[in-house]
Amino acid sequence: MLHHLDLHDALQAAELLALQRLAYQQEAELIGYAQLPPLRESLPELMDCGERVLVWREAGVLLAALGYLHDAQGLDICRLMVAPTAQRRGLGRRLLAELAKQQRPMRVMTAAANLPAIALYQQAGFVLRREIVLPDGLKLVALQHP
Repeated sequence: MLHHLDLHDALQAAELLALQRLAYQQEAELIGYAQLPPLRESLPELMDCGERVLVWREAGVLLAALGYLHDAQGLDICRLMVAPTAQRRGLGRRLLAELAKQQRPMRVMTAAANLPAIALYQQAGFVLRREIVLPDGLKLVALQHP
């Protein structure tokens, strides 16, 4: 079931943080970069991030989430995660499709080495806009929709 999560509810935020740590640990291993910021985020930081969060639950279990911010230029996707046990079932696509219903431009950044994420975004209509290299050498790509 798709709905919004309340980040001001400590139990819901803690549940999201647990999912985040599982999903981003998997990404860190995939791209060979252990210092991903979502792995270091604390519960108070998550609760105060200002994002709206769409989530997918089945039988009450949180399986996927998409956090985003909105401004006059559109929507910035800040985090997209799917539980490792629920991947390859289209949950990420469902969350992106729900966000697209707002009919506003969407932007996202991900690691250039995260080929599964880039493929997901491109399948959803995102276009690669630019590559950025952080001071520590991590390469990111910026994608935009439409």
